[in-house]
Amino acid sequence: MNTVLLVDDEPSLLDLYTLVLEDLGLVVATAVNGEEALRMAPQLRPDLIITDLMMPRMNGLELCLCLQDDPRVRDIPVIIHSSMDAVVTPPGAVFLRKTGLLAEFEAQVARSLALKPPGPSPSLTSAA
Repeated sequence: MNTVLLVDDEPSLLDLYTLVLEDLGLVVATAVNGEEALRMAPQLRPDLIITDLMMPRMNGLELCLCLQDDPRVRDIPVIIHSSMDAVVTPPGAVFLRKTGLLAEFEAQVARSLALKPPGPSPSLTSAA
């Protein structure tokens, strides 16, 4: 089962997007700012991180840059979700405008999870 780390400082949006993601069959962990998400990500190793852009303590772009510097989490796809019209995103991140259309949100989540690099293949051993 895929895990998503959802980062937003608005409790009502955390609740709404958590419900949407859980309806998609995903496990959701939440953080209220980039600093909290940065602490959580290495232990949680989510399959996807969805972050708001404008947050206190550490914004979404700063979070992306810090994630890229950490080899334990740099391969995790990131969606930067904002009400701004456009944002220049760091490599490995996708911008999604908060339009209120949940179908767009769900479609981008599905695309991002499909783009995640496969994990290591289990080693094959033969039983003697």
